Amino acid sequence: MTQENSIQNIAVTSGDDALHIAFGVDSSYFRGMGVAIASVIKNNPEMRCVFHVFAFSVSDDSRRRIAQLATRYAININIHVLNPDVLDEFREFPCFAQHHLGTFIRLLIPDLLQGVAKRVLYLDADLLCLGPMDELLSMDLEGCIAAAVHDQLETTSRTQIAALGLPVAEYFNAGVMYINVANWIAHDTQVKALTVLSTRELVFADQDALNVTLNGHIKFIDNKWNYRYHLVDFLSRGQKTLDVIAPVVFMHFTGPVKPWHDWCLHEAKTIFIGYQNLSAWHDMPLDQPRSARELKLFSKFLIKQGRTLEGIGWHVKYLWKRSAVSQKMLRKK
Repeated sequence: MTQENSIQNIAVTSGDDALHIAFGVDSSYFRGMGVAIASVIKNNPEMRCVFHVFAFSVSDDSRRRIAQLATRYAININIHVLNPDVLDEFREFPCFAQHHLGTFIRLLIPDLLQGVAKRVLYLDADLLCLGPMDELLSMDLEGCIAAAVHDQLETTSRTQIAALGLPVAEYFNAGVMYINVANWIAHDTQVKALTVLSTRELVFADQDALNVTLNGHIKFIDNKWNYRYHLVDFLSRGQKTLDVIAPVVFMHFTGPVKPWHDWCLHEAKTIFIGYQNLSAWHDMPLDQPRSARELKLFSKFLIKQGRTLEGIGWHVKYLWKRSAVSQKMLRKK
């Protein structure tokens, strides 16, 4: 069943044996979240899960689909609509002006679930569950604030450890975090992370802020829990099949290309569609390329896969779009 909860009155009766899973989403990620939930249920049919959807606004269509998903699988999905005023004191800072408010929701979730869940699994909405999660139920989190996975060791981690001046040379990807709620709150993580966001220039916004705040308090776990798959890298090389050997629990599609993009010419799109067909978003068409950047990438992917004439046609559309945007900007001046 679905429940609509205000932040002042969150009430969930689920028992200690349920795994609480939380998403923080904005309007463009509800489909991804719904399909992610369907993939969790498909690959963990015996696990008791309680889902939490945190957002600053939820459309009627999204509410309807969430209710359908909850009914179809007889699961508990709690919708938590946040008051945008919660971040008012930070809005004057550049970092908050550069990103959608939804970017910062994951900083708020553990405090909001105090008294509801002892642990919460936070998931980004651009991932799929591809395996069983039962190991989480027995994972020891007592000596840490959260369990997470190292970000790319040769790229992001190396640069950000140095840039942020992290005392402990560790940097995690915040797209999947298994959080000890009591320890998070005792560390005053929310306030500390928001303060970092408002006082420092950061490349990866809230992820950088969390790495500064939680440095030395993270339990690092196997990559299978947050296997980053940067689709644009594979497609830019003309590769269109999934390149994974080891078992994966969560495949996280980082970067500008998502598997719900119709212009994602990769096997990941087929896998995504399979899970979308199990969700309440089964009738939603995939996203077409819209921005100049998306048009340019699509034309590049087509050419890399030998579809040269199609690629040239989409490159022409990219040039037209870029010209139209430039003219619009000139008129504004």
